[in-house]
Amino acid sequence: MPFYQCLVPAGSLDPGTRAELAEAITDVHTSLTDAPRGFVQVLFVEYDPEAYFTAGKPNRCTVINGAIRAGRDHNVRTELLTKLSEAWTSISGQDPTTLIIGLNEVDPTATMEAGVILPAPGDEQAWLALNSAQLGDRLSAK
Repeated sequence: MPFYQCLVPAGSLDPGTRAELAEAITDVHTSLTDAPRGFVQVLFVEYDPEAYFTAGKPNRCTVINGAIRAGRDHNVRTELLTKLSEAWTSISGQDPTTLIIGLNEVDPTATMEAGVILPAPGDEQAWLALNSAQLGDRLSAK
């Protein structure tokens, strides 16, 4: 957690571009939230370009659905959306009018990772210290 699922038309991104986008998404999220880098998950899912429709017409857009821990203020969420869009379009060359990004806030007490309930935003360092034996180095990388 956070978990960014990127739905893209099949064949639209090569592996190097996916890696660069995943790094950029991680950088944007961690720079704005102070969350540990190890928290950020990015998954690319390709869809058949003939399977996506908007208003009954084919659409080849990209959809980024981000699930983030609740508790971020409006300004942080706005900046996340803006910087994610800028990074995606800069790296992929995609027209920003074909990019949809949404953030869904999840109560951190309703999320478990590595067998441990996640902390509220701002409580990461104390949480990492408390759970370091169980987590090892898995989530502590900054």
